[in-house]
Amino acid sequence: MKKLLFGAISLLVLLGSGQDVKAVSLEEACAKFAAKIAEAQASGNPDNAKTVYSKGSQRIAAKFNGSTCPNVKAP
Repeated sequence: MKKLLFGAISLLVLLGSGQDVKAVSLEEACAKFAAKIAEAQASGNPDNAKTVYSKGSQRIAAKFNGSTCPNVKAP
């Protein structure tokens, strides 16, 4: 019974924590992704830009069920 009560209290704390989770569309995610790549390229470090592209591509695919950002080109 204590575990159930603790679980319920924990859930209420999480729900009432005031942290709003905003849904992001694929288009918004791709725009942010493109901006991060542009920033990485502007830094003059091509390896960093490649890393940003690789990790970002994986995140987009994971979050959007395998989708990609066709307008974002690899550095």
